[in-house]
Amino acid sequence: MKENFDEQIEKEAVFGILPVTKNKRQYGFLDAFLVLSGYCIATWSYTQGSYLTTLVGFKQLLIGAFLGAILMLAIYQLPVILSVRYGIDIWIWLKSVFGHNGTKVMTIVIILINFPWYAVCADLFASSMGNLMALGDIHIPEYCHTLLGIFCVLLGTFIAYKGVGAITWTTRILVPLLVLVGAVVIYIGFSSVPFDVIWEYTPKDTGYDNNIIPYVISIEANFAFVITLVGGMAEIPRLTKTERGGFWAGVLGQGLTGSFFVVIGAVMAIAMEHVTGQFVDDPTLMLATLSVPAVAFCSLLLVGFANVGTQAVGSYIYAVMIKSSFHKTSYKVLLVILACYVGGLCIWGKIIDYFGSFLTIGACIYAPLAALLFVDFFIVRKQKISLRAAYGLKGHDVYRYTKGFNFVGLICVVAGIFISLGVYNPLSGAIHCKPLFYLTPTGCGFIGTGLLYWLLNQIPVIRGYTLRDRKEVYDTTPFDTNRTPPKQNLFFMPFIWAACWALTRSGKLKIHKENMKGLKPPYLVLGTHHAFMDFYVTPLALFPHRANYVSELEGFEAYGEWLYRQAGCLGTRKFINDINLVKNIQRVMKRKGILVLYPEARYANVGTSSELPTSVGKLVKLLGVPLVTINMKGNYLQSPIWNLTKRKGVKLYATLTQVLTPEEVKNASVEEINALVKQYLSYDEYEYQVKNNIKITYPERAKGLEMPLYQCPVCGVEFAMKGEGASLSCGSCKTVWEMDELGRLVSKDGNTDFSHIPNWYEWERTEVIKQIDENK
Repeated sequence: MKENFDEQIEKEAVFGILPVTKNKRQYGFLDAFLVLSGYCIATWSYTQGSYLTTLVGFKQLLIGAFLGAILMLAIYQLPVILSVRYGIDIWIWLKSVFGHNGTKVMTIVIILINFPWYAVCADLFASSMGNLMALGDIHIPEYCHTLLGIFCVLLGTFIAYKGVGAITWTTRILVPLLVLVGAVVIYIGFSSVPFDVIWEYTPKDTGYDNNIIPYVISIEANFAFVITLVGGMAEIPRLTKTERGGFWAGVLGQGLTGSFFVVIGAVMAIAMEHVTGQFVDDPTLMLATLSVPAVAFCSLLLVGFANVGTQAVGSYIYAVMIKSSFHKTSYKVLLVILACYVGGLCIWGKIIDYFGSFLTIGACIYAPLAALLFVDFFIVRKQKISLRAAYGLKGHDVYRYTKGFNFVGLICVVAGIFISLGVYNPLSGAIHCKPLFYLTPTGCGFIGTGLLYWLLNQIPVIRGYTLRDRKEVYDTTPFDTNRTPPKQNLFFMPFIWAACWALTRSGKLKIHKENMKGLKPPYLVLGTHHAFMDFYVTPLALFPHRANYVSELEGFEAYGEWLYRQAGCLGTRKFINDINLVKNIQRVMKRKGILVLYPEARYANVGTSSELPTSVGKLVKLLGVPLVTINMKGNYLQSPIWNLTKRKGVKLYATLTQVLTPEEVKNASVEEINALVKQYLSYDEYEYQVKNNIKITYPERAKGLEMPLYQCPVCGVEFAMKGEGASLSCGSCKTVWEMDELGRLVSKDGNTDFSHIPNWYEWERTEVIKQIDENK
């Protein structure tokens, strides 16, 4: 029996979180709505309602309770769409945001801030039992209240210990009892006082001079109340048949039903104040005071033992949730830990006194969490995650991040907490920033965290870190090549120019302009293509004008389409006929823009210019605008494609030249234009290095050189070359070449035939042509 029980828990904790396939989904909208309604019906709803009556009038309370809750849930529940789509639990897809170990940390944090709800249950149970005995004229000492609360915890833990069967039966009894209690409470409330007493109710003293402040706090309390219902966020919706049904079941099930019971609690609190003259936030005392003894007796029993059932269900759910992250820990041990935690809160005895603070502190965590889920799912990750990585399958480690932690997500959560606390202190009630306070602390935490996470992911390095799963997640949506490219974002330009200036300082970039005086857009710029540094040099050469750049789709995928379009990029695939690209270039010209094109379409292999396609001249003729070239020097030497480590001491130089005016373009033939383009875009980086005496002292300057120089010119063997340190050697004939500080190769036997690296590369080209001719 023991083995069967442990096995059942293991299935719930491990196999229970595996994706639920569509053919096994059992809930429609109505079923999910009813289950989630039952999930959020609890006697603590009455405590929430009575707390709100200390802040606002009944009409404002109605608006805040329903509209505030539904508004927050409509945003917070949107990522549930992913749970429905993949049939997975929240703790699975959180691994893409926090990493595997980071999710464990967040699980513990959520337990710490959310499980105190069950201390509220225990306190309400103790109150109901005390009031029940008071009906029989039995008055217990104050310390017994604590003992009764601990008894509730122990009884609920025992039921959870008995396992799934006991939980199932407890739930079946619990939900109908709570609904019955709600019906009894609302009947007693409205029958005890005139209707106008409740409808026209306003609090006598909120403690604030400005009425808007307590109203904002009430909205904050409603936000916080529903945002802490995270347990049902994905458990039930992932079992629904449609994404729409799963989403609206959560919004309406928790937003309408939960808020309805909050309003019931408010009705009871107002009725108690009218009858007794004292504000009372204990629903059991309300029942004992306002009802006849027989009804009160039955109601108190229902309230009391409903809280035991709630404690049992909560203990089970949270113990299984922790076990899903900590597989080796015994379920029974986890139950004991949870019981000790809630028991300690019962002994403290202040959870009800600090109910409002407890709510807001919970929201301090949940608001950043909700923001991250929303922004990550819809904006950053674009509704795609790697399930294999989320489940940690062998060979799929992209969500391991840094030793299991995604520090970007974790830092944003911490920042969101400080944003919320920086606006409002839930413990002291101090408002630190009134303009932001009107957005509510939860709203500020949500907006601030989401904005920070989005901004961080606009940084290429961080975006690459966050989206490591793009290699495993494939977006089949076709790229819209026909979409008109926007101008470079004017707001971004100062930052772009400043970044380009800073990144070119090490090379002491000098820009020379020829025949450019008085030239204004539109015009076409053709540039040499050495390395990534080209993209930093070109904007400075064109300053103060903005430009559009032709880019391959790899860049859009790596850095994101939105960011690339803001940088003015036109997407295309290499080496294809792209009529949409030509149309977009024409659109840029018609709006008097500048179009930059790197016709070599690749970085230089050995620092020399490549053969250009004849279509370049045809494009120049078609556009009929001035032709400008930018010939850059030193970019390749600073970071060659075969070893990207940046070399120090390389001077950067660029020449921007107007080659043809519109009239000259019109009169020149395609062949003449191509000849001019070839002339102005010709370069040899190693020749530039020797002429300018640029010494590269980087010790590993020959490392990786075997990639372009793969064939030995002495023995002819291919792929036996190896670059190490400043030496390039052949593993076959053992010939060694030393690369000096001026980029020249000298063999130890004194052979200088291939001292100029481009000569070696061109020799390899002739060898390939021979092999093709000989059908080898």
